[in-house]
Amino acid sequence: MPPELAITGALNWDINLFVKQLPLSGQEVVVEKIDRVPGGKGGNVSVAASRILGPGRVALLACVGSDEVGKKQIAILKLEGVDTTAVQSLDRLESGQAYITVDEKGSNVIETHFGANAGLKREHLMLPQVQSMFASTRMLVVIDPPRHVAGKLLAEGRRLGRSVMWHPGVLTRFGLGEFRNDMEDLDYLILNEHEASMFAGVKGLDNSLATLSRVSPKAKILVTLGSRGAAFYSAGKLSKIRRIPLEKLGRKVVNT
Repeated sequence: MPPELAITGALNWDINLFVKQLPLSGQEVVVEKIDRVPGGKGGNVSVAASRILGPGRVALLACVGSDEVGKKQIAILKLEGVDTTAVQSLDRLESGQAYITVDEKGSNVIETHFGANAGLKREHLMLPQVQSMFASTRMLVVIDPPRHVAGKLLAEGRRLGRSVMWHPGVLTRFGLGEFRNDMEDLDYLILNEHEASMFAGVKGLDNSLATLSRVSPKAKILVTLGSRGAAFYSAGKLSKIRRIPLEKLGRKVVNT
């Protein structure tokens, strides 16, 4: 069966550094443990969706470098049942990497080298294997794409009549201006609290949601609030979702 969910987003190799507390400017801290794992929002969401929907039901559009990290990423995705036909291997570019420092409370600081992720171009969307992916799926999930591709992806989803979910991520720093026209028919918008405020250009969760809903009146908006849970806004109604008390389930927060 062809894929029913198309995802476009970053593939990174994550280097997680675990410390007791995050360093202040100029401060040296001891790293207690290092983990090196495949990551990136595009990769993480694809694997999670594939585990739920089953092998071959999720397709990913992303870019990696023609290096060992890129080859390893593609191999891992295939083992997880993700359709990697549309994953592009780019010459002369290094695969994306993220350096994540996490303290014992789960707070973190992330430094990302986009690498090949920034090499995704509009021309890639016209490739036969990418068009085939778009044509067969029912939903398009757009996660933190390069600035010059984001609007085109949203427009393509709208043109094909697909449900479109957008997580703009770092693109929120550019504001709503250049994306406004492509957000009118958006189905889902996902941000964290800081991104929502930055994207809307106003302070406060309520003000951010009011501004975003005027630009995307049909969208269901989900704002993650870290350890405080999440907020869900739809059709003028705001619902607060409390965090899951992991400690009562014998678990602890590692990274928010």
